[in-house]
Parts: sequence; structure tokens; C-alpha cells
Amino acid sequence: MSLPLFYEPNLIENQYDFTVSESTAKHCVQVLRKLPGDKIELTDGKGNACIATLLQTDKKNTLVSTGSFQSSPLPNSKLTLCISLLKNSQRLEWLLEKVTELGIFAIQPIVCNRTEHTRFRVDRMEGILISAMLQSRQFHLPQLFNPMPFFACLNSGVFDKQWIAHCGVGEKIPLSHNVLSGSCRIFIGPEGDFTEQEIEKSIEMNVIPVSLGNTRLRTETAGIVATTLLLNQVTH
Repeated sequence: MSLPLFYEPNLIENQYDFTVSESTAKHCVQVLRKLPGDKIELTDGKGNACIATLLQTDKKNTLVSTGSFQSSPLPNSKLTLCISLLKNSQRLEWLLEKVTELGIFAIQPIVCNRTEHTRFRVDRMEGILISAMLQSRQFHLPQLFNPMPFFACLNSGVFDKQWIAHCGVGEKIPLSHNVLSGSCRIFIGPEGDFTEQEIEKSIEMNVIPVSLGNTRLRTETAGIVATTLLLNQVTH
């Protein structure tokens, strides 16, 4: 059985005696009833992890002894999901959880012309990403950016490939026919879809229009489908 995994962003290699965060300590002591001598696993969310032995157990001050570190490299191909904020924040939270489990590299919330809701609680969303990373036993925490306007996002960053999934008219190729290679990103629009202006501007900037299938998908479903189609091709 796997050891319980905890997120410790300040974990330092070769710092053998390490005081874990209060949240980790509380979970170890109050929930898991861990005792001195028991082992847990720690990750910094940057690909590093180690086995730690509990030395002192207190719900506010738990000391561990860390063992040798192992490093988990990122895949050569990385996907950033640029997705509209949703009117129902719970649907967005569900999306963030699922794409983290799938292995997304980064998430960029965007505000489009038809986006209905622009409130975004970064601290709550980051907590969801951390929980999903630990639950799926991964050592890389996805990058989560602050929301930005769609057109500003189009002009930001350098990517090897870019796609936009929309329901409008015009030539589109199935996303499943595309290959994730290098640093890539895909744009998913709001409940009312992208506007013609947004689609036209993205095509002008060499963003490839794609379809996700024959049915009209909710925004959060489209995000998960697109992530799954592309990340299933990833090789290390």
C-alpha cells in the first residue's frame, strides 16, 4: 500500500530534519493517527519527492527526518489549457480537479466576450489543484495563472502549437488528428462559445481551429475532452 503523500512546497534536499506545515501535521496526527517512527511521503510539487520518517508528532509542530530524494521529470510535451471562466464556479472547480489528475502542465483562465462570470478565488483553486495532485499521486503541481482577457492571452507566450475549439462555421480539423509536441496550448470558450471576431483573430495568429466531436459540449466537458485527447499522446 502506498504511503500517504503530502505537499510541502518548501521541502529542501539534504535538509534531513524538516518541520512539516501545520496542515500536514494536523492530517498526520488527527486524521491518520500517525506516531513517531511511521513513514509518509512528501513532494514539493516541482517533481521532487522523498520518504520521511516521523520523529515528533504534534498537530502544530511535527518533525520528520527526510530520506533520499527522487526526481520525476516533466514530459517533453507540455499542454496549457486556456479556458473561459464559468458562471457556475463549481463546474470550473471540477474541471481543474480532473485536468490535474490527467497531468495538465498549466491552466490559464480567460475572459472572453461572452464570459458571464469573472470572479476567481486563486487560493481556493490552488487548493483544489494540490488535492488533485496528491490524490493522483503526481509530483508536479500545475501552474495556475490569474485570469486574463482572451485577446491579451492570444498575444502572450511562445508556443510550438496552438488550437482553438469552437462550434462556429468554418473549416476545422478533429483535435484527435493533431499531435502534442513541445509546448502547446488549446483555447476553450465560454458557454456561448467564442465570437466570430475572437475566432478570426486567433486564426490570424496561426491558432488552428479544431473540433472535439459531433456533439455540442459544455465548456468544462470540452476542456476535459481536449486535455484527454492531447495528453494521451504524451511520451517522456
